[in-house]
Amino acid sequence: MFACCMETAPNKPIILYAEDDYDDFESVKEALYQLSDHQILLHAKNGAEAVSFIENATILPSLLVLDLNMPVMNGKEVLLWLRDKEEYKKIPVMVFTTSSREEDVKLCQKHNCTFFRKPTLYRDLLHVAQTMLQICERVSS
Repeated sequence: MFACCMETAPNKPIILYAEDDYDDFESVKEALYQLSDHQILLHAKNGAEAVSFIENATILPSLLVLDLNMPVMNGKEVLLWLRDKEEYKKIPVMVFTTSSREEDVKLCQKHNCTFFRKPTLYRDLLHVAQTMLQICERVSS
């Protein structure tokens, strides 16, 4: 499901977004591509798909974006799995969620990941998308 995108532009940074709400994924996609077309955005419908992608990838993502509340395997489980594997610890992670729970923010601080609440305004979403692109730039430099 992901291979086609990998073959077309392996020199572009890869953003893997694990999100069960397709409308949220499409909104982020629109914002990212409004700012730049120098990335590949891949969609995983849940955390298990994201883990499967990472385990089978020939090129690791430049950024993993996680929703926290997903079926099958949630974002917290993916984050803990990722940080427990030596070979994946350096993949930058951004949690992008509707949660406003302090424990979720602290989880991100503890595991060195960026935390954003999903905004209601499009201009705020553009700011989040810009941050995603900046993280990818840091990884590639």
